[in-house]
Amino acid sequence: MPQFFAQTANVKPLIMPVVQFDDGSYQTDSTPIILKLENAAPSNRTVLLNDPALNFVNLLIEDFADEWLAKCIFHYRFAYDADREFGPRWVMDDAFPGANTEQLHEKHEMFLARQTERMPLVGCTPANAELIEMTYEKVLTILNSHVALEKFLFGSAPSFADFGLYGPLHTLGLDPTPQQIMREKAPRVDNWVRRLGDLSGLNGNFVEFEKLPRALFELVALIQQLYLPYLEANAKAIDAGESEFAVRLLDSEYSQSAFKYQAKCLQKLRETYDSLGDIDKRRLESEFQLTL
Repeated sequence: MPQFFAQTANVKPLIMPVVQFDDGSYQTDSTPIILKLENAAPSNRTVLLNDPALNFVNLLIEDFADEWLAKCIFHYRFAYDADREFGPRWVMDDAFPGANTEQLHEKHEMFLARQTERMPLVGCTPANAELIEMTYEKVLTILNSHVALEKFLFGSAPSFADFGLYGPLHTLGLDPTPQQIMREKAPRVDNWVRRLGDLSGLNGNFVEFEKLPRALFELVALIQQLYLPYLEANAKAIDAGESEFAVRLLDSEYSQSAFKYQAKCLQKLRETYDSLGDIDKRRLESEFQLTL
């Protein structure tokens, strides 16, 4: 929690995680952190694919996991009593391991109040709860059959997308309510997330375009039905100077505050897509029915 410590209080954007690099600079947000580490420590064990079209899918899934599955974490952690007691307490205990029981209780209550107040800002409202929970279960269903047979999304090596999914799914697999859902409905995903916790020394290969697993197509289809329309509605609201927006997603009405950062996410995805050659764009449209 960078805002709680003097050395990181001025880092922007003020979000987790924070990594300090060798030159003393700080970087927040997992997406640019991973890309910066790719350049800082180049090796054959990359999380980026050489195939430009597939690498766009790789980046798209990571962005979806980073931005949408974070809503699932926020929702479950602060909407259910057991999670409101467990999640904020271990976050504060992790941030302040020297706190005594009374101090930990005070920090838990402070953090719980702060995060509960922020729920409407990120769309974690009672009106949106059913959609958020449905999308969590859809992701679990897609992944459960895949990880029972394959190591990772793009073959025997972990990709940007795999680690993007690992982040939120790891936390969802810890908090009581989403953990129970994962273990009951997607036990192989629960095992997979634990394996991803330490892949040191692993070497593998990415599959060719013609050998992509069904799970990739299902994830991209979900993203096109859910995440891209959400990003587009948010960006339109930002462009129009509106503070809130509403959009229909998966036959459900969804509304929340407009966020400049997520407008930047869409802009970055479009820039990456626009940088692709015509052949790669046609491959994405032909195989995934994907255009931006």
